Amino acid sequence: MPVRPAPKWQTGLQEVAPNTYAYLQHDGSWGISNAGFLAGDDGLLVIDATMVASMAEAFIKEIRRVSDKPFRHLINTHSHPDHIGGNRLFTGAEIISHRICREEMAGTWTRPLAGELPRGPMSLMPRTPALERMFEMVANDPDRSIPLPDVTYDDSLTLHYGETEVQLLYYGPAHTFGDTLVYFPQSKVLFAGDVAFFYAMPLVAGEVGGWLHVIDRVKELDIELIVPGHGPVGGKRELEDEREYFEFVMEQSRRCFERGLTPEEAVKEINLGPYAEWPEAERFIANVAVAYRELRGEL
Repeated sequence: MPVRPAPKWQTGLQEVAPNTYAYLQHDGSWGISNAGFLAGDDGLLVIDATMVASMAEAFIKEIRRVSDKPFRHLINTHSHPDHIGGNRLFTGAEIISHRICREEMAGTWTRPLAGELPRGPMSLMPRTPALERMFEMVANDPDRSIPLPDVTYDDSLTLHYGETEVQLLYYGPAHTFGDTLVYFPQSKVLFAGDVAFFYAMPLVAGEVGGWLHVIDRVKELDIELIVPGHGPVGGKRELEDEREYFEFVMEQSRRCFERGLTPEEAVKEINLGPYAEWPEAERFIANVAVAYRELRGEL
């Protein structure tokens, strides 16, 4: 697949459905994630909290341009710091996540906040300037405490904001082991969290095979627009680009695995081709390492 150039986009609000907004952060690289919100008559539903106080404050300033209603709910789509670091600023909101996400938040993701990647596949990646910038932003955050979710669910959970229905869906491990998809069936909009990286290389901290399964489940939904965790707004075409990339990762990793190569040898052996043009291409190292763990039956 030839890699298509990303459309032009910038930081700010984009109304994706009536009273429903994506908050996009350019350029979507390490630590620079998207969020969103629904402005209801009696309160606000917020989707993700960005990484640090300065980012969350900028997001809240944009929210207040639209509504002065109180925060009712804050959904954490997964456990990574760039989506939960601003939790404490959404005062009064009941925080909701998948059960596994809360478990990850309670333990796994303490190390990145201290300036290092967690042990395992992610630790194999080089410390790029974008990663260093992320750690510096976190280190300069005045308060790095992160409130845990108040409510968790297992398979699905439905919220009602007046006539607007919001479905929280869990389809299994993908980007992490506890990813939540936030689906607005009436407007056919999906906030995918980091199940969707558009026009950049995704990062697996869950399962490659699981991510392929989740993408297939998402494609069955009646969706016209997808807000990714990183990158510009897109749709099922961009999701299919991501799927083709993961098929490539599994195919190439399996070929090297069957030849007896180590993950490190496989990374050097595999020609990324057009995928080398994607930003954050260093994530390929971690993705191959996760694919190897799956091929060994370790997950």
